[in-house]
Amino acid sequence: MCSTLHTAHAGNTVQRRVRDPDGRWVLKDISIPPAVKEYNRCMGGVDLSVALISYYKVIHKTQKWYKTFFYHFMDIAVVNAFLLYKDITKGKGQVPMHQKAFRVTLVEELAAAAGRPAPSQTPHTAHHKPVHISGHSTAGRLRCRHCQVKTPVKCSSCDVPLCFIPNRDCYNDWHVANNI
Repeated sequence: MCSTLHTAHAGNTVQRRVRDPDGRWVLKDISIPPAVKEYNRCMGGVDLSVALISYYKVIHKTQKWYKTFFYHFMDIAVVNAFLLYKDITKGKGQVPMHQKAFRVTLVEELAAAAGRPAPSQTPHTAHHKPVHISGHSTAGRLRCRHCQVKTPVKCSSCDVPLCFIPNRDCYNDWHVANNI
């Protein structure tokens, strides 16, 4: 192990069990470089983090490296949130949840917070008028947002495909339903 921060030898020792020539286990002082001693002192947090991630890891096989990268960092973020939660609840004198219960609560709260997105507000000054999607009869048809039937017409301002025929006026119905 190389380090530009630590000296090569500082006289630090650790006790290790080794066999003597008779085959008995005895404690022996072994010199240890300061860089290794510092590494061993600080590695406990990393080992704890790796262990906590491994208990409830998001197992999702993928061939795209960036997806694997994303899932790993999501695991790290959840474990860090769990560790912060434990510290805060212990500071308040409460008993913290286990990691599984924390993850379930986290998912439930995130799912409840998402809800249904608010419809985008288009400016009232926009000129809404029906226009043809494309000149090609089959390629220029999309599903109507109101009735799901294929239509060649869309709103020029909202960019939403809507039917605009005499017996089915989804164009006006959709605009009235969305207060546009």
